Amino acid sequence: MSLFPAIDSLPQSLSLSDLEPLESLAQSAPINDANVSRYYSLLIYSLIINDDIEEARFVLKRTPPAKRIISAGASELTETASSLSTARKILTSLWTKNYLAFFPTIDAALKSVPLESQEANLLRKLVDHVRETNYKFVSHAFLSVSMSDVAVYFGLPDIDAREFLVRKGWNISDEDPLIMTPPTLARESPKAAAQQKARLDSLTSLITHMQRA
Repeated sequence: MSLFPAIDSLPQSLSLSDLEPLESLAQSAPINDANVSRYYSLLIYSLIINDDIEEARFVLKRTPPAKRIISAGASELTETASSLSTARKILTSLWTKNYLAFFPTIDAALKSVPLESQEANLLRKLVDHVRETNYKFVSHAFLSVSMSDVAVYFGLPDIDAREFLVRKGWNISDEDPLIMTPPTLARESPKAAAQQKARLDSLTSLITHMQRA
């Protein structure tokens, strides 16, 4: 039975190419190796950052839960599986586009790990990646946006979301200080823009329903 390398011995700034070759070792590691749970969470974060959320879901299914279930004690089981449990929550919230759950889960995870750990490094990159991805979507869907409608996509309070958009070159509407308008850019066709807006309206409706639930 092979020994999995200690996560803390790996480079602080891990990339997907660093992590993928280690999975064969993770699959054959001892049942009580806490590094395996940490490894799989890091691999899942890296895949999401690389826009491969489908593979991240497959990786989650490949994790060896049976090994953790037959571990020596309940306390060891809880400690070993905690990082993977967090990764599962993060992945699920992204898959379902539940940003109300995603950003708070990331914040809690960052508070639970050392500031300069591999987990913290990837979690910060993941937040930035999701925020930028959502920004691209919003910027193509709207000719103007209300902070109350889009702040949730950035995981920011309204005032911080406004500052975020201002840094991107957006302007405050002359008619309403709560409305932002994007920089003048080449726009998609009216049909594509309508499709994007319909998608955003649908997601906004879903998030509003979650807030009321």
